Amino acid sequence: MKIFKTLLALLLLLGGAAWAGDTLDAVIGRVGDQPILKSEVDRQVQLYRMQVPQDPTPLDSLRRMALEQKIENYVMLAQAKKESIIVKDAEIDEILDQRIAEMRSQFPTEEQFNAQLKAEGTTVAQLKAKHRSDVKSMLIVQRLIDRNLRSQVTPPTTKELEAFFASHKDSIPGEPEKVDLSHILIAPKPGQKSKADAQAKVQQVLNQLKLKKPFADVAKKYSQDPGSASNGGDLGWFGRNQMVPEFEQAAFALKPGQVSGVIITQFGFHIIKLLEKKGDQVHAAHILIMVAPSDADMSKAKRTVIALHERVIVGKENFNKLAKTYSDDPEAKNTDGKLMGIPVEGFPAEIKDELAILKEGEVSDVIETPTGFHIVKLEKRYPAKAPTMEAVKGQLVEYLKSKKMQELYEAWMKKLKSQYFIERKL
Repeated sequence: MKIFKTLLALLLLLGGAAWAGDTLDAVIGRVGDQPILKSEVDRQVQLYRMQVPQDPTPLDSLRRMALEQKIENYVMLAQAKKESIIVKDAEIDEILDQRIAEMRSQFPTEEQFNAQLKAEGTTVAQLKAKHRSDVKSMLIVQRLIDRNLRSQVTPPTTKELEAFFASHKDSIPGEPEKVDLSHILIAPKPGQKSKADAQAKVQQVLNQLKLKKPFADVAKKYSQDPGSASNGGDLGWFGRNQMVPEFEQAAFALKPGQVSGVIITQFGFHIIKLLEKKGDQVHAAHILIMVAPSDADMSKAKRTVIALHERVIVGKENFNKLAKTYSDDPEAKNTDGKLMGIPVEGFPAEIKDELAILKEGEVSDVIETPTGFHIVKLEKRYPAKAPTMEAVKGQLVEYLKSKKMQELYEAWMKKLKSQYFIERKL
């Protein structure tokens, strides 16, 4: 069972008491005398949707899968009782402490963590008490699986590894082409005029909002965020550590319906409207005005990079010293502009094209990409390699052990299910 890192996720997964009392709840399954409530299954599906929102699986299919998971869990708990499997209170306390510590780590300060607890109407002690039985069940199931299956999963033999490698060689990725290179990046920086123009646009937005124009309409007209402008600035739901700190702090400080002042981030100027808030998730919209370099700013950056290129090619100056002094790559100060063992496929197309024709020791022409102007010196090229048994042996061992464990589990679970009364109403 995964250890979830947010209060909301933990409450959704384990906080069944509040749901079970719902007068609309229904029994949709049973293992022996143990009923499975509709609310349990719906909660499991809701949690999955939060974690994997892009999964296109229909809701009915997800509910059937969630019901089957509940059935398997209750079957294992019943079997563990037969086998007299127990766990100690100290083991339960250790897991609860770990979960609380992980949830606390999602907040910058202890005060913010405590504020979130208060907002959800709970305390650390109450969380532990509420979820104690669920953690106990989790540990019991783990111990049952360890006892019945884990010892049967042995590492594959050399012969098994070789046979699997031979039959799957075409689908096992090899080692891609890599390069060592030195790199100078000159990124165009907005000048004073660009900043002033952006601030003037922000003021236009503020004026529109002061006139009580709908936020979504203003966002559609003015926002420069290509991902959300057409949707009225709607960013959907997000949790902590998903946005840059300045944006996150402002969004979580708002109340539903409230609009922020101007928030400055690396992307530009933002105005945020909080639409909804549930637990540790918020639903917000924003208007972004970017501080984009002007044509004059672009020309200035290009003149800079051309001058550096000339110092390397004509003046024979040390490439790495120039990279350390002038490059806008934040890592260049520590690495002298060196990038070691980088897969070629990871570079932008413009740089890949240049790397394709460079020989070791050669310096590229000035390369323009969306991030700025680049000069690249190819230090060493490492050709692509076909996969070898030794290179992927560790991964194959873990994969085959996992596959064996899954096969054992499925056969074991099928046998267990045949020993218990099971009812499904989905």
